[in-house]
Amino acid sequence: MTKPEIDSYFNDVYSATFKAVSRYVASHASRFQDSEDIIQNVYTRFYKRITEKGFGDIESPEAFVINIAKFECRTFLSSFIKRREKVRNLSDFSEEESAALDAELSRNVPLLEDVMNNKILAKQIFDDIIKNDETVGKIFYLHFVCDMKLEEVAKRLDLNLSTVKTKLYRTIERQKKKFDM
Repeated sequence: MTKPEIDSYFNDVYSATFKAVSRYVASHASRFQDSEDIIQNVYTRFYKRITEKGFGDIESPEAFVINIAKFECRTFLSSFIKRREKVRNLSDFSEEESAALDAELSRNVPLLEDVMNNKILAKQIFDDIIKNDETVGKIFYLHFVCDMKLEEVAKRLDLNLSTVKTKLYRTIERQKKKFDM
């Protein structure tokens, strides 16, 4: 297989499966903040696999990628538990880990001031939501990022629809007041 064929196949599978993988990971991740890392690991493993072994034997790309996501969620959970036992606060990080964290936090610098301000505000709001209630964070992520209907969110998180709506709407109102919007 040529690199352009592999890249084309990967891009097609990524486009077709990203929403499903995001939904799965967001609802099964040990912590909401880990979802992006897990999704990145899923597609990195998938790309490595098709580069090394091709993709002719993959009957259902979505099922294949979801299986990788299942494995990554379990792996991430076990490594999180191990890390939690080792690291108690930020002062326990090595210089390299602190530098990597700083680089990660500062990597997305938008070019336009308005875009930057909107992203900063959105992050502040989302961080505030997650800090107060991780379940509400999952509701927001699944509904607004993954484009799931509230009924799907309720089913995925095993909550009543009325609970999901109440948490969502009350949080929106609370955030509007808190951030003067």
